[in-house]
Amino acid sequence: MLTAPHDLSPCLRPGDEATHLGGMPWEDRTGRSRWAEFYLVLHRAGGAWTHLYRVLPGVRLELVLVRAVEGDARAALQGAFFADGARRFRKKPPAAGATGSRPLS
Repeated sequence: MLTAPHDLSPCLRPGDEATHLGGMPWEDRTGRSRWAEFYLVLHRAGGAWTHLYRVLPGVRLELVLVRAVEGDARAALQGAFFADGARRFRKKPPAAGATGSRPLS
């Protein structure tokens, strides 16, 4: 199931669920501001994992894995994303009780 304006099919398998969280300006490592869209994806194959992706639209779609958490952590990641804002979110530790979290950017 996909509730998003971008085609994320390269990273989705049958049974996965993707949710579009919204878009905002994103400052990259060089300090340049670009528009980015954010998605939560629950992957079910081989055990459940929840991924937060940053998508940079352009001539070619750039898909960046921001955070990976073992299990279905959609509610916790979505709450943290909106409470802390995307810029601060990537620097925050995982929500209490989350296991297997790995910040990736």
